[in-house]
Amino acid sequence: MKKKTAYILLGVFLTTSILGGCGSKNKATEAASESAQTEKEGAGEAEELTVTPTPEEEKDTEKKADSSEDAEASTQSNEAEEESAPVEEPREKIAVLLPNEEKWSRDADKFKSELEADGYEPVIEYAENDVSRQVSQIQDLTAEEVSAFVITPVDPYGLGSVLETVKEADIPVFSYDDLIMNTSAVKYYVTFGGRQVGQIIGKQIVDAQELDKVREAKESRTIEFFMGSLDDTQALFLYNGLMEVLQEYLDDGTLVCRSGKISFDDTGILRWSKTTAKSRAAEILEEFYPDGAAPDIICTGFDDAAGAAQEALLEAGVVPGTDIWPFITGNGCKEDAVKRIAMGTQAFSVFMDSRELAAQCEEMVNVYLHGEDDPEVNDYEQYDNGVKIIGTYLCDPQMIDRDNYEILIDNGYYTEKEVEPDPTETPTPEPVTPTEVALTPTEKPVTPTPEAVTPTETPEPTEAPEEISPTPTEKAKK
Repeated sequence: MKKKTAYILLGVFLTTSILGGCGSKNKATEAASESAQTEKEGAGEAEELTVTPTPEEEKDTEKKADSSEDAEASTQSNEAEEESAPVEEPREKIAVLLPNEEKWSRDADKFKSELEADGYEPVIEYAENDVSRQVSQIQDLTAEEVSAFVITPVDPYGLGSVLETVKEADIPVFSYDDLIMNTSAVKYYVTFGGRQVGQIIGKQIVDAQELDKVREAKESRTIEFFMGSLDDTQALFLYNGLMEVLQEYLDDGTLVCRSGKISFDDTGILRWSKTTAKSRAAEILEEFYPDGAAPDIICTGFDDAAGAAQEALLEAGVVPGTDIWPFITGNGCKEDAVKRIAMGTQAFSVFMDSRELAAQCEEMVNVYLHGEDDPEVNDYEQYDNGVKIIGTYLCDPQMIDRDNYEILIDNGYYTEKEVEPDPTETPTPEPVTPTEVALTPTEKPVTPTPEAVTPTETPEPTEAPEEISPTPTEKAKK
């Protein structure tokens, strides 16, 4: 019986062992199969094994997380700043075209500062008095699509065709100082009124020469005219303003022009040429004022003509500071003219502050481009460029003479050194000694006649030279 029971227990043990072995084998096969299938297909994610990190590893993980968060926050902040920062747009270009640098540098400097202050980019170019070069400049800047043109024309009649292209491009044109003719492209004009300047010159002549008193006394004064360039509209306006004042005195004979050159065509100096003005002055003096005479008044429309007249007078032997020296007018207040005014050889000139003119023009451009109203004008009647009347702003000129020329130093237009008279420029009569007396071929020595000399008379040796002492004019003819 015991033996039988032992066999039963042994059988149960063997059966249990076999069944337990089979279960373990099935689980391992399934795990291997799943792993192989995952590698083959490349699909799914491997199950993470639960590993307990060390304290050091936990700190590293925390640092990496913090660093990542900081970088993300910095990136977001930079993006926010970039979105909020204003984007600087290209500045509008304003083209300022001037005839030459020598005369127009003050205007250019003022335009540059004013335009930059209003947020524009100034493009300033000089044509060096070449109209074809100015035409090329306009063409190039039109292609660059500038926002506006400010132009002082080399030739007022030479820009009509090229400005038609500018008008088609819808770019406004502002005529500066001198009016551009024969085109509808010009929007506005800014200048010192030529007519006003002419009236100032005329009134100063009337007052300084007391022409009303001369008329009442039935006397007269001689006058000669040297006006501005024949192709310049402002020169014509100046002439018209001058004659509005002086014509009545010419009509009644209070003023007499011996040369007869009174009309603008007869008195205008093409291209403001000082050489032409000097040669014309010399011819008039020689033909109509012989023997060292001179006109009472020399009326010029620009300072270079006044300087040219002075040179011709000096060469003719007329001495400054004497009663014969003429009353010479000018216009423009150039450095040399202010020196002559300070010395007393030129009576006066008319000052036109180019800084004021440039500032006014820049304001007109700015208002036209971005203002709520139209630019201000104070003349819409007299400036017709042959196609239309141009709305104009006239700045005020000022008369400058020996009493107030220092205004130009006080306001910074000139330094004292720039207009300080040069002592060598002031000719003064030199005393004549007997040894300096020279006789022309037509003159004969003056000797005492028999009737004039008696045996008891001995001529003083100094009397003969005193009797033939030359006048300043005779001295100049040596």
